[in-house]
Amino acid sequence: GFIGGLILGTLAGASGGWIDSVVMRSVDVMLSIPALVLALSIGALAARPSQWTLIIAIAVVQVPVFARLLRGSMLAQRSSDHVLAAQALGIKRNAIIFRHMLPNAMGPVIVQATLALAVAIIDAAALSFLGLGNPDDRRPEWGQMLGNAQNYLGQEPHLAFYPAACIIVVALGFTLMGESLREALDPKTRR
Repeated sequence: GFIGGLILGTLAGASGGWIDSVVMRSVDVMLSIPALVLALSIGALAARPSQWTLIIAIAVVQVPVFARLLRGSMLAQRSSDHVLAAQALGIKRNAIIFRHMLPNAMGPVIVQATLALAVAIIDAAALSFLGLGNPDDRRPEWGQMLGNAQNYLGQEPHLAFYPAACIIVVALGFTLMGESLREALDPKTRR
């Protein structure tokens, strides 16, 4: 999702014009569909559920978020002083995009990537819980464990507690890492 959003956001933010409009309208269509419904649809299209189906479904859902964020950062960079100075010096457009605009626009996208990991873990667990993950029990998934634990909830409640606790701890860990990364990269919070 990060790579797809990086490509689309860079293309839209650096190009502008009709390319920006086409890319952003496509992203708007993807954003108009709820993320879990879109992931369910992509997962259901697969011939047989697997871990790769789950990865692809969640990655496609994340593409528009990264594309939108990077496009906005690129548009802000396009009118900044250092880009205008590079244009005045006659530096080629591709060099300006990849050496000046993109590196300076990546801060918010990197923070979003860590936060998106938490959402991706929860989405993967939800899809796996619904049976769209890997059907092989030899490769356990937390969502699959929660789904199987429903049958034994009255007698063995710990079978549901441990996978749920793992999902919560890992998702919270990535969220806290994203927040601390945001604070570290934000010049307004530096002392």
